[in-house]
Amino acid sequence: MVLIKEISPSYGFIVGNVLGRPYAAPIFMFCMGVGIVYSRRSQWDIMVKRGITLFLLGILVNVFEFFLPYYVCGTLLGSWDIFPIAGGLLLFCVDILAFAGLSFILMGILKKFELSNKKLIVIALLMSIIGSLLRGTDLGIPVLNLIFGNFIGTAGGFTAFPLFNWFIFPIAGYI
Repeated sequence: MVLIKEISPSYGFIVGNVLGRPYAAPIFMFCMGVGIVYSRRSQWDIMVKRGITLFLLGILVNVFEFFLPYYVCGTLLGSWDIFPIAGGLLLFCVDILAFAGLSFILMGILKKFELSNKKLIVIALLMSIIGSLLRGTDLGIPVLNLIFGNFIGTAGGFTAFPLFNWFIFPIAGYI
């Protein structure tokens, strides 16, 4: 018989409320950068291919997370507004997997140029500043907002992790 011990309340709070909630995404991104350092397959071209695959998987996840429930609720229940997808725009929501894909692509490109750690930090800081200044920008055309939302987090609120704002974390882990 296996006995399962309960974890202490303080340990449970630290894991659940500190590491598991507000810091989960930055920790994941930091670990992604660390993982690149220790990967045997971290050549620039492999990283770009892996990034493209991750980005496409992010869109596929959105299909299963947003589009299919919307379609099922509309078809089976006859109510298309139970699970709204904002005119299909949520299908292109930038979540952590899409961010990871774009990060791998950018890390691969930067790796090809063999930039120093100081230059990587400067690039990441500049991207973060630009991303913060441009966050929520409305380009006036929904398709442009979807495309540039991947990078700066345009108007519409469909971008949780725009590349420019969050790229500093994988760089920190890489360095």
